[in-house]
Amino acid sequence: MLSVETVAPRALDPGRRNWGDRQLCNPSGRAHEVRVDRPTTLRGETGVQLDADDVLVDGGNHARFPARDDTPFEEIVRRYRTLVEQLPLIIYVDALDAASSNIFTSRQIEPILGYTVEEWATDETLFVRALHPEDRERVLAAHAQTHQTHEPLSIEYRLMARDGRTVWVRDEGVVVEDEDGNPLYLQGYLLDVTREREAQIQLRQMALYDPLTGLANRAFFHEQLQHTVARRHDPPLETALLFVDLNDFKNVNDRWGHDVGDSVLAALGARIRQAVRAGDAAAGDEFAIVLGADVDPAEAVNTVERLLQRIGEPIELGRGQLAVTASIGISLGTDAETMLKEADAAMYRAKTQRDVGYAFFDAVLDSSAVQRSRRISELREAVERGEFTLDYQPVVDLEASEITGYEALIRWQHPDEGQLGPLEFIPLAEETGLIVPLGEWVLNEACTRGAALRLEQGREVQMAVNVSARQLQHPDFVAHVRRALDCSGFPAEQLTLELTESVLASGEHVERELSALKAMGIMLALDDFGTGYASLSYLQRFPVDIVKIDRSFTAAIGAASDDLVLLKGIIDLGNALGLNLVAEGIETSEQHRVVHDLGCGGAQGFYFGRPAPIAAVDLSRGDLVDATP
Repeated sequence: MLSVETVAPRALDPGRRNWGDRQLCNPSGRAHEVRVDRPTTLRGETGVQLDADDVLVDGGNHARFPARDDTPFEEIVRRYRTLVEQLPLIIYVDALDAASSNIFTSRQIEPILGYTVEEWATDETLFVRALHPEDRERVLAAHAQTHQTHEPLSIEYRLMARDGRTVWVRDEGVVVEDEDGNPLYLQGYLLDVTREREAQIQLRQMALYDPLTGLANRAFFHEQLQHTVARRHDPPLETALLFVDLNDFKNVNDRWGHDVGDSVLAALGARIRQAVRAGDAAAGDEFAIVLGADVDPAEAVNTVERLLQRIGEPIELGRGQLAVTASIGISLGTDAETMLKEADAAMYRAKTQRDVGYAFFDAVLDSSAVQRSRRISELREAVERGEFTLDYQPVVDLEASEITGYEALIRWQHPDEGQLGPLEFIPLAEETGLIVPLGEWVLNEACTRGAALRLEQGREVQMAVNVSARQLQHPDFVAHVRRALDCSGFPAEQLTLELTESVLASGEHVERELSALKAMGIMLALDDFGTGYASLSYLQRFPVDIVKIDRSFTAAIGAASDDLVLLKGIIDLGNALGLNLVAEGIETSEQHRVVHDLGCGGAQGFYFGRPAPIAAVDLSRGDLVDATP
């Protein structure tokens, strides 16, 4: 039977004004020729007499379409249009061109999406722009598939309404063909299914997530863990699983009541979501987190330390603040059930070492993690107590054979282990962010000492300070530098900031920060030049004043090595670009002679002086007379 629902004004042949043969479309979109007969009465399947003025006949199938001889065709169209515009959905007819040009859209588009019919019809890009970014590619591909194959369209997706609302729609459409099977246009409807979708989301939330914390419930978490492990099965890659238990949480419920306990759990659930990028957790006072990205033990520890910090922050309760602590067990493995048991066991071990706060199931990893955690704690206390000093290594002008400046090098005066070099604590300071306050102290101290040397010697003294990527990323770094200069009275032109290639590659912000520093008059040095793949490009991209040639090139002096050719090339390039050159790692008279003969203007190394406290450094202008090559 033909479906009256598919009849559109354009489906009727407008060239025929009287009843007889007509064209209607069936649900598949194919046009049919029909003939109108005129019985007086009809009987339905139940035997009930039906009054009808016309019957449409098509190959023995009958459809009833009430009409009267005296009803004008325009009135039929008007009635149909009224019906279409009263339906709670958007009827559309689109051309089958590349832009899917709109031919007809019902006025329900205005209350549903906020756009006018005229806008939708005339702006060919409006539909694409209104598609939710996450759905755009999928929807356009489905429409293109329907245009190409003429298969029915059926898809659900999101549209952005004029007022910013997200509207879920069900898009059902068919390609209408003429009697010869040639495609004419795409006609269909958009049904607003936002409420249905929201209800589905709510049901899913109730079924899979804990209502208190908003994190995955135990069953869903186990499913996620199994999925993560399976996804990393070939080749087998380890997954990290964390078990988090709140220490003495029962006391919170007993003392403050379960309402307060629930508030604490909800707050901690939110903090956990913020602290981890991949994974989820189970409800109750135990949380579990699976790290979905590639992780090694160090990365797992970084996540754990971030969690412990966030969990330990005081929680506002209205009647005051409450602080809680946690113990975290860590398991690395490739089998979900084994990892669950191991993480649980590791969590109980963590409770026996609360000064650390976490433990690995693997004993070797756990020992290393404990040492690392305690070193971080010591480093944090050292920053607060000021356990650091600076040594200074001379930088020499090879032509004048005199000291022109110093590089400030930090040392940690550990209360139990004695003096520690930067390699023993700077990487940890960078990981934890302690490099920011530590680096600020170095800047202040170096500038203060540089200003004092200028007064004592009555001459300019260049002071160099190393800067890490973490420092340069800090939003107040430029302000820190300016404050160090202002407080010490040290001229900006005599401060050199040494940057490695990894620092320059750390982000788009680098150029902005370096431009601000250069505007202050500060000198910039590219340290360890020649060890990275992008050294030359950095000379073009960044406002570098000084190039410090890595010690690996000077170490080859005296041996049969191509590095000497590279060293000469670097020196020639630097001189051609008008850069100041400093050869690092000069330890012998031969190295001194060679870099001087190759045209390098500056040098630094044990041959001229080891790093030492400023009081032990001979600061006279003539202390290098015996080092003339």
